[in-house]
Amino acid sequence: MKSSLHKLLLIALLLALPITTFAKSKEKEDSTYCPLHTALEFNLGGGAWKDKYLSYMTYDGVDLSVGVEMMRARKGDSKWVQQHQLRYMYNTGTMSISDNGGSKAYFGNYTFGMMTYNTVCPNLRLYYGADLDVMGGIVNNVHGGNNPLTIKADISVGFTGMAVYDFTLGKLPVTARYQMALPVLGAFIQTEQGYFTSGLLDGWRAGSWESRFNMRNRLHADLHFDTWALRLGYNNDIITYYATPNHFQYVSHNFVVGFTGDLMRWSKSNENKKIKTALYTY
Repeated sequence: MKSSLHKLLLIALLLALPITTFAKSKEKEDSTYCPLHTALEFNLGGGAWKDKYLSYMTYDGVDLSVGVEMMRARKGDSKWVQQHQLRYMYNTGTMSISDNGGSKAYFGNYTFGMMTYNTVCPNLRLYYGADLDVMGGIVNNVHGGNNPLTIKADISVGFTGMAVYDFTLGKLPVTARYQMALPVLGAFIQTEQGYFTSGLLDGWRAGSWESRFNMRNRLHADLHFDTWALRLGYNNDIITYYATPNHFQYVSHNFVVGFTGDLMRWSKSNENKKIKTALYTY
């Protein structure tokens, strides 16, 4: 009888253990508040591109873009951080060997990433993970020709990593950050013949480093003023497709000015919670 009772108590304990663990985890989550890190960025710089489907000439000119970034940490003891980035880009340029003839490019880009991080030292954190990147746009030769425009589309998954370092400039707190995104696998459109003869769907290609190479680099410094920060930095984008003889390459270098901060929704239920931010420690 005692042996059976002991077995029943052991089974009850084993069944209750996951519930107890979940309850403790839920309690930690409920005691943590994670604000939404938000940034609005304005980019101005230069870009150069060549689309052999339109022309064998290289065009260079002004690159303008506006972007929004949102980051949020996971509740509790989790070190995972989610990131959303949205950018709209406009480029206008002329032939690099002549001012005759021009080209315009319009791109939209959305990236969703999940990263975890390690604290290397009190002021340095390293983030690493994966992201999903979706891009679309058109390149238009405004001087006309047989092929006036091409449609660009790209979806990929890849690696992303970020180094974040906190320091002070005099009495001003500063958060310095470098992030790189490197797509690995996916699909993209690269036209081999005319859209009106081969059809848009025929332009899709499997994306890997054998057929394309893309990279994004971000170097920012956020200068903290009370509850908000001024962002200054540099953005670099590289897009290269070489699956067919009609190669496409686009490279841009931009100076960045933006405004950032952690958006908090205050309520009585959040008054005694621990604040857990995705990026800032100030």
